[in-house]
Amino acid sequence: MLNTYVVDGKARDRLRGSAAGPYLDEFAEWLAGRGYRASTIRSYLLAAARFTSTDVAQRPLTVAPDRASWQMYRAAIHRATKRQGPARRDPGNAYCGARTFVRFLRLRGYAAAPPEVTPALLQSFQHWMRQHRGTGAGTLAQYARVLRQLLALLGTAPDQYTAAQLRAFVLQQAQGWSHSKAETAVGAVRMFIRFLIAAQACPAHLQYAIPRMAGWGQASLPRYMAPEAVAQVLAACDPATPLGARDRAVLLLVARLGLRAGDVAGLQLGDLDWVHGRLRVTGKTRGEAWLPLPQEVGAAILHYLRTARPRAASAGVFLITHAPYTPILSRQVSATAERAIRRAGVPAPSLGAHVFRHSAATQWLRDGLSLQTIGALLRHADVDTTALYAKVDVTRLRQIALPWPAEVRPC
Repeated sequence: MLNTYVVDGKARDRLRGSAAGPYLDEFAEWLAGRGYRASTIRSYLLAAARFTSTDVAQRPLTVAPDRASWQMYRAAIHRATKRQGPARRDPGNAYCGARTFVRFLRLRGYAAAPPEVTPALLQSFQHWMRQHRGTGAGTLAQYARVLRQLLALLGTAPDQYTAAQLRAFVLQQAQGWSHSKAETAVGAVRMFIRFLIAAQACPAHLQYAIPRMAGWGQASLPRYMAPEAVAQVLAACDPATPLGARDRAVLLLVARLGLRAGDVAGLQLGDLDWVHGRLRVTGKTRGEAWLPLPQEVGAAILHYLRTARPRAASAGVFLITHAPYTPILSRQVSATAERAIRRAGVPAPSLGAHVFRHSAATQWLRDGLSLQTIGALLRHADVDTTALYAKVDVTRLRQIALPWPAEVRPC
């Protein structure tokens, strides 16, 4: 199989002489069986040989690298490609190819999984969050990045934690980051302390040790697009192509139903109820809700399923357009929105998928829907979150605006 993808004899000899050499023929066959393109297979073979020549790869290849080793390898690739300059910039397959090669070794039994490095305390916290709060995998992953650093700094004996230590850690995590990322760090530590208190593993007074991030509640305005701009973005997707059919169905879900990127990425084929014209959405806290499926949205999804969705065993509704045909991720939904907005050339306050959610809510309010109804459609847990959209209903705001006092001269 190696001869099929690497024509040059010297290059082929170098690959066979690498530590990955004994596995490359089988690796190439494994990739081909999963529908990878020939160009991708060749780049992955080169990536496998390159990976096994570094210190990150175990000798022999019997244990997969751990998380820290992969981070080191990715940073090394970034430094190497940066030195090469734009003309010889690595296309990105070096890291993906190495990860896929190690996955192949693990699936075939040639390499064992890396030793478990997740602290037992963090595992218990994640189980508690899933069991009692229904927290999703994405949020837990964000929290884990913060809490690993906390445990490395303060240790795994929470009964020894002090308020000063926790405050210093949170302030250090918040320094230099955006407000949203700083809030994530604060939220992770606050929830971790609540878990420890519930488990009677630390003093109860520590729940007051974590300061809240300063900020004005509901001070911002929703960032939205006009209905004409949304229509232009949707029209820029060509449903005659596989990618265009998928993009249009995805964008209609966020533009007409106000779904989050994670909602779209998590849709399963079993969530579509064609008989009753509805779809099931699982929110951030795993709460299920059935939403109506408009004719336009349903037709776009059906067109994608019939003509453009790859044949794959995955139950996800929307799949990536190349092998191994896995479900799309939240960031790919946002990338779809950005690509469509740029292609349409319309002005937009932001380039992610969330701008369509804001646009849908704003239009619903202008069409006369109540804030309670909009909150139900958007699945807001707090009515104050939905009240943000009242700020853009200029017509109703004019009805309650007080006249300018005659005795006061305007500036």
